[in-house]
Amino acid sequence: MDWYYATAGGQGHGPVPAARLRELAATGEIGPATLVWREGMAQWQPLAQVASELGLPGFGASRPPLPPAAAAGPYAPPQAWDSARPAPVVQPVPTYLAWAILTTLLCCWPLGVVSIVHACKVDRRRAEGDLAGALEASRKARLWALWSALSVLIALAAFVFLSVLGELLG
Repeated sequence: MDWYYATAGGQGHGPVPAARLRELAATGEIGPATLVWREGMAQWQPLAQVASELGLPGFGASRPPLPPAAAAGPYAPPQAWDSARPAPVVQPVPTYLAWAILTTLLCCWPLGVVSIVHACKVDRRRAEGDLAGALEASRKARLWALWSALSVLIALAAFVFLSVLGELLG
């Protein structure tokens, strides 16, 4: 059976046979706290916890086990896709980037630029797992694009009003 192990520097190694793991333990290249994994294990575990399975005397679990989050670390075991379990539903978050660009070019560019800045934050925050931040950035992008478009309508209405007023008075 092939094993994988991670050194203290975070370097992953493997697959290696159990005999090679025993050699590495005997030479001191790996120790009881070294994380190991093989197919069939739920997560990476310290070598001390699987020492009896590998036939390593004196490697008993004398140290407390690593916390579960630290045990998985960046070396989470490969996950098989369970077709019975549906894929997680991720809420789509609109960026309003197209509206931001159009209102920048066709309406009020200072307000449109602010809209573009907020629209660009949406995908980054969503990728970071900050759904609330992505929704907030999306809301602000839409709001600033709307204000940019409305500023042109307000300016146009003021122009028409002043033109009509000038004709009536003049």
